[in-house]
Amino acid sequence: MKCPGQDRRYWKGNAVIEIPCPECGNAVEIFRDESSGRCRRCGHKFLNPGTDLGCAQWCSLANECLGFTPQRELASDGTESALAARLIQWVEQEFKSDPACIAHELRVFQYAKELVKNEGGDPRVVLSAALLLATSVHNTGNAENPPEQCACRSETTAKAREALKHMRLDEAAIQRVCQILESCRKGEDSDAIEFQIVCDSQSLAKLAAEQFMGTPSEWENMIRTSLRTETAKNKARGLLHT
Repeated sequence: MKCPGQDRRYWKGNAVIEIPCPECGNAVEIFRDESSGRCRRCGHKFLNPGTDLGCAQWCSLANECLGFTPQRELASDGTESALAARLIQWVEQEFKSDPACIAHELRVFQYAKELVKNEGGDPRVVLSAALLLATSVHNTGNAENPPEQCACRSETTAKAREALKHMRLDEAAIQRVCQILESCRKGEDSDAIEFQIVCDSQSLAKLAAEQFMGTPSEWENMIRTSLRTETAKNKARGLLHT
């Protein structure tokens, strides 16, 4: 008999989540206990940012049940991954009635995770700010605009601060996350690499979701004027051919 905590027949809520492919933006359906998914359109394989292992995260028999110990897997993946997983669950709960917002948030998260790996910066700050800014931007009704031109809702930012405190992110990191959100709200620029990555992740998510009708030279001009990091620029060039 399979443990009820890992038996999908006993799950409550959505057993399947929809995640945009970080390469081409195509929607990919993944069970919440699957560690990764593969896009049917472009074949890209990527990690599931919202993996939910349920009782296996604390059960002493997890290894016998699943064949691995989730605590060790999470520890080896770094504390920022565990933080991001908890934050994604919080966002999904807060915006469960708005699947478009959640889809946008996951797409931004995927790009932010790739950019911070290549460009540097504090992953905890980048991933937290990217997730929270994605929901703030989406809920202003201005998701089409660059993130630096969008106003973050003050109540969303306040709730986000409380969520980060609850997740035991240190105060210095929380303050840096809030500075990014505040700079975006005011339309201010910053030389901080974390800010640049968050802005580029937002822009890439917008580019991946839209159908570009211009010429390659117009696309290249848009890349030069709207993106800050080299990783984001190279990623955007690849989007034109997917």
